[in-house]
Formats: sequence, structure tokens, C-alpha cells
Amino acid sequence: MQIRNSIELILYKVYTDIKAEAARSYLGLVWWLIEPVLYLCAFYILFVLVLQRGSSDFVPTFLCGAVVWKWFDSGLKGGSHAISTHHGLLQQVYVPKYIFPVIAVLGSTARFFPVFACFAIFLLLYGFPAQVTWLAVPIVMLAQLCLIMALALLVGAITPFLPDLKVAIDNGMLLLFFLSGVFFDINEVQEPVKSYLLLNPMAGLIDEYRNVMIRGVWPDMGRIGLIMLISLVVGGFGLVFLKQMDHRYGKVRF
Repeated sequence: MQIRNSIELILYKVYTDIKAEAARSYLGLVWWLIEPVLYLCAFYILFVLVLQRGSSDFVPTFLCGAVVWKWFDSGLKGGSHAISTHHGLLQQVYVPKYIFPVIAVLGSTARFFPVFACFAIFLLLYGFPAQVTWLAVPIVMLAQLCLIMALALLVGAITPFLPDLKVAIDNGMLLLFFLSGVFFDINEVQEPVKSYLLLNPMAGLIDEYRNVMIRGVWPDMGRIGLIMLISLVVGGFGLVFLKQMDHRYGKVRF
């Protein structure tokens, strides 16, 4: 019964957050598309038009990495602030703390889907035909969702007790952004640097998205399985920490 109530609360809170966000501006949910488009255009102008970097397929390759990274970035940052943001509620009523990072991640996921759909349309207009490997996209998405959820639970659990972690995450995400292969093809990097870069799960996931969407190659299930296994371990540790520290969050000064 408690699990059912938690699921209903999560879904309701995600829905109300989306509805409230849409009501705060005239364009409403259209901003979900405008914001990432502006974000992508800025990098396109810088690297393609100004610096004139990249080959003929640089644009779709870059956009693929940037769209995927945006989901990871927003989900992890949202999860890290989730419990701290609801500190007022925690002092008034008991709510399982894992709910808040989950809500943040699902909210960022809901924003990701229309952006990714626009990216798929862009590929068609750019001259990349729909391929049978596109059917594997949900598998790669599931792996990324598991990774984001696991990391959000972990950092969301720790951040209230270690506020400086928020700053570390913001700066660390900027570093990972440039090391995850958004601007380059990880397969063109020489060993042993390539192996070191692939220790970052997002580097592997971005490469798998490009395999499926652009290269017409089926995903490496060994890599996908390893990422999901890592996510299971990290997420499990985060849940255990949340459970053990559950009653201390309401006493923390944010």
C-alpha cells in the first residue's frame, strides 16, 4: 500500500509541477523546446560558423550528444537539489525522501522526450533516413534513465548534509560535458585515453545513441548491461543512505 501511495504521489507531483510550469509563462510548455534549441544553436554558431570545426556530419553528431547530455545534466542537478528544495514540507509532514529525486528525474525526462523527437525529425530533414536500429532507442534511453535516477538518488541523499556538493556538481558537470564526447567522436580517440574517457558512463551512452540514430549500428548490449549494473549498485547505495538518514532530513538547516 505504501509503495502504491508513493507511486501515485510521484505521478501527481510530476503532473502538477509540469502544469504549474506551463502556467507561469505565456508560451507554457513551448519553452521546453525553445530553451534547448537556443542552447544548441549557441554551440552550433560557435563551433561550426565561427570556429569552422568538424566534418560534414558534425552537426547531427554534435546535436545527438548535446540533446542527450542536456537530459543527464538537468536530471542530475534537479535530483541533487530535490530534497533541499522541499525542506519546508519535510518539517511539516513525513514523506519518504526518495520521492523527491525521483520526481525531479521524471520531470526532466518528460522534458527530454519532445526535444529528442525534434532531433529525430531534424535527422530526417538533414538526410538521414529512419533505420531499423531506431527501434533500439528505448533500450539506450532506459539505461540512461537508470543512470540518472541512481546518481540523483545518491547526490540527493548526500547534498543536504554537505551543501558544498552542489557547487562541486555544477563544476564537475561542466568538466564532464567536455569529456563525454559531445564535441568529438570517442572512437577517434587513441588508446589509452579512450579507455579512460569511457570510464565515464555518459561517454558510452552518447556513443550508443549515435550508433543507433546516425550510424545504423545496434547498441553494444554488454556496455548497456554494465551501465545498468553500475546504476543498480549506485542507486541501491543511495536508497540505503536515504533510509538510514530518513528522520534526520527534517532537522537539517538548509
